[in-house]
Amino acid sequence: MSLDEKNPSLDIKNELRQHGVAFGGIDDLEIFVPEVNRTRLPDTGASRELSIPFSVVDDEPQLLMPFDNMSDVTRGAIVSCINAYFTAVESRSVSEPTYDDFISFLEEHDDDSSQLRTDNDITSRTWSAVMRRVDRSEYSAVFDAGGAPFTEMTDAMFRPGRVTVIPTSHIRGKKEELVVLSLLSYIIENKLTDYEVDSAVKGTPLLVALDEAHTFLSEPSNTREQYIVSKARQAAKQGRKELLGLLAITQNPDDIDDEILKQINTNIFLQLRREVVQDVPSVPREFTNEIPKFAKGQAIVKAPDVEAVEVRGLPQCVTRHDN
Repeated sequence: MSLDEKNPSLDIKNELRQHGVAFGGIDDLEIFVPEVNRTRLPDTGASRELSIPFSVVDDEPQLLMPFDNMSDVTRGAIVSCINAYFTAVESRSVSEPTYDDFISFLEEHDDDSSQLRTDNDITSRTWSAVMRRVDRSEYSAVFDAGGAPFTEMTDAMFRPGRVTVIPTSHIRGKKEELVVLSLLSYIIENKLTDYEVDSAVKGTPLLVALDEAHTFLSEPSNTREQYIVSKARQAAKQGRKELLGLLAITQNPDDIDDEILKQINTNIFLQLRREVVQDVPSVPREFTNEIPKFAKGQAIVKAPDVEAVEVRGLPQCVTRHDN
């Protein structure tokens, strides 16, 4: 945190020091900006660009399944196609698997008698369904868009003591969802498993703060959301022993998946709409009338085995908000 220097108070600084409240800036902060085709990078000052490599789909095929009412047959065919492509990458004379090369690979099998389709019993109708789902503009925009693949930057992104910021304000809709879920699934998967893991993720204590969390962790309605929410449920349940914390930031906690919400131990409630307060069971009932009236800096903190308590902001800002 950085103390507002326009009206510094020595007394406040001394009091903050006595209570162990840090101020004056963050020593180790790095911004990594996802590069996506047909978007303009935000003006963040010093930062590094990253890309979402198509290689993450090898372990997370559900990233290509953001569809309602998809049959098990189509889902299985997509997985078979993904597995076949990554198996064939070495023989295709490409340095790295890419989304464009994946589509080229599928186009080479656009025939009922192709080895891929006969080996996996993919009919013409199922093949058409597969192609409609995997050949999409948001995939072309996000995967391999530019910048270094984030999988090659994890030593810099995840290290003890570092604050890593990954802004997505320049991305919209399905493209933003794909970027966030690719990063989130990679972190959770490497934290909670033990086989062929990314050591930078596995070995670093992490607190993952997810803004607008209701957008990504709501009750799932398709295969991709089901997969991500199930991973987030695991993170909420098992994350402590793997040194993984999940901080869900939202104005709509009633939209967060119930199982995830139940597993979140510490809740901080700022001002919320009255109808939201009524719908969230974890809101302390004795504060239901006060929370909708809260001013800036007022909050209720609730934690297991601790009586809910109201807190108020400091009389002077410790974080600057002028840029």
